[in-house]
Amino acid sequence: MAVVCPICKSSAQELPAGEATAFHCPTHGDFKVAETVFAEAKAKAKAKDYTRDQWEAALDKAEERMEADEWPLIIVDDFY
Repeated sequence: MAVVCPICKSSAQELPAGEATAFHCPTHGDFKVAETVFAEAKAKAKAKDYTRDQWEAALDKAEERMEADEWPLIIVDDFY
């Protein structure tokens, strides 16, 4: 099964990341998405409704919060 970037839907590589899913996207680089984002999405059928702009804004928030030598981690609050 092909993995796609949740932001831009392009082909991506999924990497192990503990309680998150890590992605290597040629457009958005390396980032992680907390499992809670996907869990909320299933519960509310919502992740499919997030627009690319909302995903990119969430990634921007995660990048602002990240520490040196870490990948940005998108959490549920980043969408609000």
